[in-house]
Amino acid sequence: MADSIKEETPTSALGSDAEFDAELVRKRKSKSPGIFHESKRAKESEDIDLSEDIAKQFKKFKAAPKYNFYSEEVYCVCRKPDHGGELMVGCDGCEEWFHFKCMKLNVKNQKLIDSFFCKFCQWQGFGTTKWHRKCRLTSCHNPILKNEKSKYCSEECGLQYFKSRLTGSDVLTQSDIKVVLTKCSGHNDLTRMGQEFPELPEVRLLDMDKLPGDIRQDLTDSDTKKQSINDLLELAERRSEFLVQIKEKVRLINEKLQLKLEPSGDSDEVKKSKKKKTKLRKVDLCCFDRKLSEDSMIAEYDRVLGLESVYEAFKDEIDEVVEHYDGDGSADYTGSMCLSDRRKCLRHNGWLSLLTDQVWKRKSELELLLERLDQHKADTLRDYSIQKYEECVV
Repeated sequence: MADSIKEETPTSALGSDAEFDAELVRKRKSKSPGIFHESKRAKESEDIDLSEDIAKQFKKFKAAPKYNFYSEEVYCVCRKPDHGGELMVGCDGCEEWFHFKCMKLNVKNQKLIDSFFCKFCQWQGFGTTKWHRKCRLTSCHNPILKNEKSKYCSEECGLQYFKSRLTGSDVLTQSDIKVVLTKCSGHNDLTRMGQEFPELPEVRLLDMDKLPGDIRQDLTDSDTKKQSINDLLELAERRSEFLVQIKEKVRLINEKLQLKLEPSGDSDEVKKSKKKKTKLRKVDLCCFDRKLSEDSMIAEYDRVLGLESVYEAFKDEIDEVVEHYDGDGSADYTGSMCLSDRRKCLRHNGWLSLLTDQVWKRKSELELLLERLDQHKADTLRDYSIQKYEECVV
């Protein structure tokens, strides 16, 4: 990009003959009432973006002559020759030259330009101007060192930046920085510093005897609440496991009833009846047990979960249902389970999924309460440590 910028050079006091003649013509024209003054023309150029559409500007720019009255090549939107007095930049799209001032570019940022596209090329979609990242030091306008992945253009600017940050700082003094750097053996120790809060010894070891009375009482209350919640959470876990056993019990009941209702044997009468009769519908009973909603069922958790076989745990209930159900009705059944067809039982529709969801929701609520108690305990100890540190500073 360096080749596309013409460096600014001081204009000669005398100048060439053509420049001298041009100056005389300018003075003559400035006295003519029918021609705009140079200052008015400059102001009109500055306001051109506001008064004309970009399409009209581009049309006017392309139709403008390439040479002036003295056969000098003219550049930029202002259509002036290059007399070496102003910094110019070359467009990477149309390869035209433009003044920094006319393009509203800061001369101090000339080294930061990576690729430049004039407003006409940007309007036509040929590209956009790209910049190098500026040095972090405010007073420096050089690009950063890309190869070293630095935020500064040089080591000197980096040192100057941090010196300026430390000068007059109310947070860190040079003595504080010296203490920190003395305790750090390397860069890794410096980056790890501050990642963990420096807890007090009595807080880190949770030495209740060295903590104030109000802190001890707060922590004791939190531990009591936490123990109660843990007991409820354990009960919810056991109920969740118990429902898994209940699901298996329902499967065993339907399976045994299916085998009971299907004809068995190899006699000719059985084979003949199988051919005549249609296939039996799959047995799928509701099997909702109203005792599941009673608190007395909690006592069954330990007994049921302590046995390896589900059938052994619910043998009496399973055998009673299988004995009294005949496929057409169960009027003589006096147990606590619903023996209606699951697909037709609207009263207990989806009961097992509903109970499972209730247990999951209860467990989530209890776990959230435990997290809040743990966070409250950590905040209490952290606030106590901060208070002690502040007392030492004062």
